[in-house]
Amino acid sequence: MRLLASLLVAVVFTVPPVLPGLAAASADCSAASGSDFDGDGTDDVAVGDPSADLAGAGGAGAVHVLFGRGAGGTVVSAPEPGAGDGFGWSVKLTHLDADRCADLLIGAPYADVAGERDAGAVYAVYGGAQRRTVRVVAPRPEPDAHFGWSLASGGTLVAVGAPYEDADGVADAGSVYLFEAGGLGGARRISQDSAGVSGNSEVGDMFGWSVAIGRLGGVAEEADLVVGAPYENDDGVGRQNGEGKTDSGSIAVLFDVRNSQGRYTGRKWDLHEIVDTDAGDRFGYAMAYAQEGDVGYLAVSAPLGDGGRVKDSGLVTLFQASSTAEITPAGTFDQGAEGAPGEGYGFSLALTAEGGVRLAVGVPFDGPDQRGGVWVIPVGDPGQARLAAQGGAGDHVGWAVGFSGNRLVTGAPDKGTPGALTLLGRNDATGIPLAPGAGQVPLIDGGGSVDFGAAVG
Repeated sequence: MRLLASLLVAVVFTVPPVLPGLAAASADCSAASGSDFDGDGTDDVAVGDPSADLAGAGGAGAVHVLFGRGAGGTVVSAPEPGAGDGFGWSVKLTHLDADRCADLLIGAPYADVAGERDAGAVYAVYGGAQRRTVRVVAPRPEPDAHFGWSLASGGTLVAVGAPYEDADGVADAGSVYLFEAGGLGGARRISQDSAGVSGNSEVGDMFGWSVAIGRLGGVAEEADLVVGAPYENDDGVGRQNGEGKTDSGSIAVLFDVRNSQGRYTGRKWDLHEIVDTDAGDRFGYAMAYAQEGDVGYLAVSAPLGDGGRVKDSGLVTLFQASSTAEITPAGTFDQGAEGAPGEGYGFSLALTAEGGVRLAVGVPFDGPDQRGGVWVIPVGDPGQARLAAQGGAGDHVGWAVGFSGNRLVTGAPDKGTPGALTLLGRNDATGIPLAPGAGQVPLIDGGGSVDFGAAVG
């Protein structure tokens, strides 16, 4: 499989899962916090383990929900795990119903659907006392489409990326599906050939590799959609293939998508509109969104961009918008002269508005031994950026990053056999290391973890 598409190094995941029963939830969700899955009043963390082995099904995948500061947790798997499904490739704690408990979206982009190999599926696992699981697939499953590769949500609107779908008859052009949480069975498909979407479906664009939902300059209080296409060529206007700067990447911002079911409005950004660009920059590879007051912030990475004039070291562009101002670039971050080619600055991204807007940037191939690291940048004072996490040789710290309440979550899926995670409070120097079987983090019943920390949400 093309896996992470020849980005920096070849890191191979297997894929296996197991489904131990969910731990007992609190009686109701009245005390639940923003990302509180079990209703006990503390924020939780969802950790993808997409290569986990479940009862002999290699690579079926699993998701670990860690309660509070790692004081216990539960393992979630597909109701019918399949070898190689990659359940947990993408994860997101969100709110899909009216109770205060968080719900869980899980991508399994290598799941077979209706006889179509690797068509992909998404699972919605509802938190709280009455837990149930709903499986969501594309209306017309396509082999090797990898539906569920990326996930985003905003209110009750859910976006699912299928970047390998042969959209509009074009190989690997990619598409995105929109669902309303109240009716997960009815999907709306968007490609670059949808009416009003800037650009064209071209071979290998991977439209839908990353997705984000937020308020980015459309009608106030309505959801806007951002779609990353990091393998699109910067080749001018019109349908072209193999021309221009290959794989430079782009993003498409679509305004008011909930109400724009016939024709979309929005705009497209190529990286050359912001900084100097080159072939292979991969702009749109990762994205993150947060909102503070009336201002929405969107971070978009180009992990092979020439940050700080160092070729292929990576960079991140921050956009912002408000109810009175449409989305516009607001700044670019990189490692400056300290960056090195292939370190992958921006391989993963996370944003939080809690206690001031902060951006976390994963650099999983940092250092000559690829130990990795995570930079935390206060958006209001970028000069206070700090390297918040580093690992040991080959750990790939920063493969995945996230925020849970006031805590930074960093994944290191290649640390030891099972992988590892670190939780860092705002002022923590070292953080809390977590791994399956260590402390109160449960093991997979009848199976084993392989890349715990490959995704966080």
